[in-house]
Amino acid sequence: MRKIYLVLAFAFSWISNDLLGQIQSRGEVQDQEFVIRKDRVLTLPTQPRIYEKLPVLPQPKGLSDFNYSVKFYELDLPPVVLDVEPAQKVYRRDYKDLFPGYLKLGYGNFASPLLEARFMATEVYDWNYSIGLKHQSFGKGPVLDEQSKESHTQLGGAFSYFLDQAEVFGGLNWKQDSYSFYGIDTSIFSNPNLDFGGIQGNVFSTVQVSAGIKDLEKVGPVSYEGKIHFRNFKDSYLAQENEIGISGKGIFRPLEDWKGSVEVSYFHTTPEDEGYDETRTYFAIRPEVGYELDAFRFTAGLNIVSENDSLPGKSSDFRIFPVLKASYQFADEFGFFGEFSGDVQRNTYYSFVMENPFLGPSSQLLNTINNYKIAGGIEGRVQNKVHYKAGIDVSRFNQMHFFINSPADTSRFQLVYDDKVSVFNINAELGVQIQSLYRLSTRLDLYQYDLNTLSEAWHRPTWQVGINNQLTPFESLLIQMNINLMGGIKAPQMTEEPGFYSSRNLKSIADLHLKAEYQITERIGVFAEGNNLLNGKNIRWQNYPVRGVQLLGGAWLKF
Repeated sequence: MRKIYLVLAFAFSWISNDLLGQIQSRGEVQDQEFVIRKDRVLTLPTQPRIYEKLPVLPQPKGLSDFNYSVKFYELDLPPVVLDVEPAQKVYRRDYKDLFPGYLKLGYGNFASPLLEARFMATEVYDWNYSIGLKHQSFGKGPVLDEQSKESHTQLGGAFSYFLDQAEVFGGLNWKQDSYSFYGIDTSIFSNPNLDFGGIQGNVFSTVQVSAGIKDLEKVGPVSYEGKIHFRNFKDSYLAQENEIGISGKGIFRPLEDWKGSVEVSYFHTTPEDEGYDETRTYFAIRPEVGYELDAFRFTAGLNIVSENDSLPGKSSDFRIFPVLKASYQFADEFGFFGEFSGDVQRNTYYSFVMENPFLGPSSQLLNTINNYKIAGGIEGRVQNKVHYKAGIDVSRFNQMHFFINSPADTSRFQLVYDDKVSVFNINAELGVQIQSLYRLSTRLDLYQYDLNTLSEAWHRPTWQVGINNQLTPFESLLIQMNINLMGGIKAPQMTEEPGFYSSRNLKSIADLHLKAEYQITERIGVFAEGNNLLNGKNIRWQNYPVRGVQLLGGAWLKF
């Protein structure tokens, strides 16, 4: 009955809604009736549940590798405080010579006393300093004893002040050199009836003051050094020269294989003599960059120079020269090097006198222009004991200087220049070092000159050999033996026609030097040395024979 009743009610409700919808007017509200049955229960048929079998887990096979992912957790913890105690160890190297004072006394033939003294700071603090004195003279010489005497005295000091990253340094030096113009003609000297009391001497006085600053760390990305100096020079006659110089250099290391540098220098010189009173300036900038890759090294740069020497036909004071250098070491035993460069060699009256102390009045001072230099060679090292080097050098110069005897006074020299000179040089070096027992260094130079205006390369050697030996048979004994050979020197001889000279070959020079020093204690030692032991009649400058065998001995003291 309940089901029939529900069906009838549903059908009646549907028919009523349909009819009412047809007769309902728009906007009219009709009464509606809804029947809600709460007691009706809906049921579903029972279905069987389907179960799936669990998968079979793999069985363990004993020990195996396991990978773990570890994460780092940064902990904000206070630092551990440790109590620091000084180590009971001396890290400073044990120096054998820590004595601040040094005194050396000696005497030899030719009435030659020797005095050398110095005092310096042995500990490095903020300030460091040193002072020194040296005197050596020869009261007798090779010609007429006292008429050819010679003397050298030097007194000076230096200081350094150390900052955190730099060093401020400076110094003051005074030097006096005395020579005699004993270069008289041999034919006149052989006449015993002539009085040579008129032989005159010349005394050079030099004062130098310098100051500068440089960095202490030489391996950092930037290194630098700057310096300023003043020099006053004068002789016993009319020659004098003042010079002010400023120089600086910076080195840059941006990468491990690259290095660059810039060097700047300026010199203002005012020489005066019998025939001139000049103001000379010299300014140079030298930028350079270098590259290293294993055994290959390459350098490229420029020499930019401005100098105001006055010459006929000179187009400009400004010059630029390239600088190219390369080397490659195939192995320790063999490598090669090459160079192409040019520069302006600065000459002053002081540099000329230091080369030839018997220089008299000169008419003009000129720098030497090195238009180009082409060099190349080989070098190597064998078992870290033998080092060798051999090369060829071809250079072209303008205003190259030479020395000739003055026509007015043959005991004095004067400067002469050649405007175009080509120099061909073959050189070789050999070095041997056997631990601390023995050391050898030798060098051979062969020169050939192609001149333009001069007939000969006056007073310049065509070959030169230097051999230096040092032997230490035991710790307290040091022996040195040096041999210097020089030859092919030609000197001018005046002819009846003014301005023309004939050539004279000077005898080859052979100078054997021997020195021995023995340390008795840490504070006391003795020494002996000899020069020109072959007793050669050596003449480096025409009419000026040197002293014969020179022997000198003495002792030194440290305090």
